[in-house]
Amino acid sequence: MTTDPTPTTTTTTTTTTTTTTPTDATRTPPSSERAPLTRDRILETAVSIADEHGVSALSMRKLAKQLGYEVMSLYNHVENKDDLLDGMVDLVAAEIEEPPADLGWQPAARSIAVSAHDTLVRHRWAAALWSSRWPGPARWRHMEVLLELLAGAGFPDDVADLAFHAITMHIQGFTQQQINYAQQAIDEAEMFDRFHREVSEDEFPGVHAHVRYHLERDAPHDEFAFVLDLILDGLERARPA
Repeated sequence: MTTDPTPTTTTTTTTTTTTTTPTDATRTPPSSERAPLTRDRILETAVSIADEHGVSALSMRKLAKQLGYEVMSLYNHVENKDDLLDGMVDLVAAEIEEPPADLGWQPAARSIAVSAHDTLVRHRWAAALWSSRWPGPARWRHMEVLLELLAGAGFPDDVADLAFHAITMHIQGFTQQQINYAQQAIDEAEMFDRFHREVSEDEFPGVHAHVRYHLERDAPHDEFAFVLDLILDGLERARPA
């Protein structure tokens, strides 16, 4: 008896493997492509992130990714987040220019204050941290130059102390308020409309005149310099002849 063979069907399964190639934006550069990690480079990058996104957006993870390193690598150069912030503020302070040696005490103090104000306006996050962070060499130098200037002008110790704090508090306090106003997302038309609805001109005529002046004036004043000159002129009158 002859038996017909049963046909055999063979199924072949093909597996496709998809390989995802990291883009330049997501891949971690190999060590040969990365710039060496140093404290200065970490601080400069951290300041750049804070300038662009605000200091609240800064994290050690984000900083490490920006530098192309793992987070733990940062701790070979900065102790912790506090040390990082201290260093960032001091790096900003290093931008404050010292006055020329041949200036009198008033124009020299004015030059220091204006440079400090301009520096803090460039780095809007730094003013809020200025008093809470431990100073580094640049900030100690900034203080030393101003104190030497006041001592050299002949101020008694008590007046020199008051003068130092008057100048430095004006720099920090005025600048912080200026930055706060600039960062408020307020629709001016809506704000003035609310003001006119809620604030009676009969009850507050001086306030209305003040607001009207701000609306109608041709150009803003340099309010920082105006108050600074009042402080310096007052100190000059308190200086022994």
